[in-house]
Amino acid sequence: MVHASPFDPGGGTGTSGSGSPVSGGGRFAVEVAHLHSLIRPLRESMSAGRQVSEHPEQLTEHLADTGSEKFAEAAAHFVSAWGYGMGKLVKDADLIADKLQETADSYTGTDGQVADSMKGPSDGGSAAPGPVTSWAEEHIIKPTGLDSFSDRVEESWKSVFG
Repeated sequence: MVHASPFDPGGGTGTSGSGSPVSGGGRFAVEVAHLHSLIRPLRESMSAGRQVSEHPEQLTEHLADTGSEKFAEAAAHFVSAWGYGMGKLVKDADLIADKLQETADSYTGTDGQVADSMKGPSDGGSAAPGPVTSWAEEHIIKPTGLDSFSDRVEESWKSVFG
């Protein structure tokens, strides 16, 4: 049985039931949408912990009303210790959520840069054409009218397929 990573939806690598590595294509893929789907639930799951950590008095304000001083002291100590631990957990969860956001933003930015680098100035990209493209435009595309031909083909496709 292969347990693939959610960061490689195609099951590129994972581990077998015995724990040994398994390769299924040698690629690494990150689904940015999956990263985003983790951030919000992680932050939301810490809302109660944040309340306990930042406002323990809300849990302890009525302990004296129980009528038992020992119980009130024990409960106050428990809330204090639990609040401290929850504070640590919330801090770590926030750090993880922040790093997931940074990672998603980095992948999105890189995808945009790669896509832009593959466009020439005529396509709205910032990349200048390379020597092969420049030569092909000068010696093949412009003299033969391939530009207008490709425009006509594109228009035909759009008229047929929308």
